[in-house]
Amino acid sequence: MSYILQTSRLTKTIGGKELVANVDIHIKKGEIYGFLGPKGA
Repeated sequence: MSYILQTSRLTKTIGGKELVANVDIHIKKGEIYGFLGPKGA
């Protein structure tokens, strides 16, 4: 399968605080995704 966006174990840390941990995303062409945080951002 071909994807336009693919992540494997994506982690983001800012100022020693882990904001996102081990995210796997596989998005095919034409699909629509939203990624929301705890405050809706």
